[in-house]
Amino acid sequence: MELRAVLLILAGLAAFHTQAAGQVLRYPLDDRMVYAVRIGTDAPTTVMFPGPLTAIDAAGISGKVDDQPPVMLSHQDGSRYFSVRALRSGAVAAANVVFHDRVYAFAFRADGDPDRTVTLHERTGEATAAAPVSRRRPERMLTLLDQARNYEALSAQYPALVQGVERAAPLSRAVLGSLVAVTEEVLRFPSEDAVVLRFRVENGGDRDCRFIPAHLAVRAGEVTFPAALTDSVGLVPARSSVVIYVVLVGNPDGSPANLSVRNTFTLAWPASDSVQ
Repeated sequence: MELRAVLLILAGLAAFHTQAAGQVLRYPLDDRMVYAVRIGTDAPTTVMFPGPLTAIDAAGISGKVDDQPPVMLSHQDGSRYFSVRALRSGAVAAANVVFHDRVYAFAFRADGDPDRTVTLHERTGEATAAAPVSRRRPERMLTLLDQARNYEALSAQYPALVQGVERAAPLSRAVLGSLVAVTEEVLRFPSEDAVVLRFRVENGGDRDCRFIPAHLAVRAGEVTFPAALTDSVGLVPARSSVVIYVVLVGNPDGSPANLSVRNTFTLAWPASDSVQ
């Protein structure tokens, strides 16, 4: 019994460590991107810079409780960090932080699994032309995916956060056996050489279709681009439809792609996956 108890304690500690690690983030400083940060109502999220901040210009954020803001801010002049906390569920806010004569943009969104710390550090020159930063950093692709999901809300409430993002809604259709894939939206992030596509996949058949999301790809002209990241559960139920997001970064060989939103993008279904 004693050995079993020890093993259970160790397993619990390992699980706790894994969960906590997912809430502690590190990013290189990049004034060309928007940092998407999840915040909570029960604990603060602290954002740390390498040095003292010059200014914070925010929307939906205040340091005064009497203002009843969606998001509460805690910051002292001359410090190199600030903390934010959502005061209600569903809260969204944005901030532009001035550091070393550059402006860094943040988008905050209340979430049940918030990020506890976000540390920004100077670049160390690890990125190369043959391996774009976005391709090498899964957390950056997740940020792009989050921006794509919330594009309409961000463009309406905080247009500065999506400045430079190109968008198209082609609504082109492709038949994939018993499935039809509609390309509903294409978002291009020029500074990242990345494209995020939203497909609606309709299953008109009588059987569910299961697939492996990592096997998805997208065709643009004669080139097939493997998905760098997908957002899908891997199931299209019979007589139903689902939304699938696919992130493309650069060319398949790692070189810049510079894809245009005017391209005709078609979802390439995995040949090994079939209706079941």
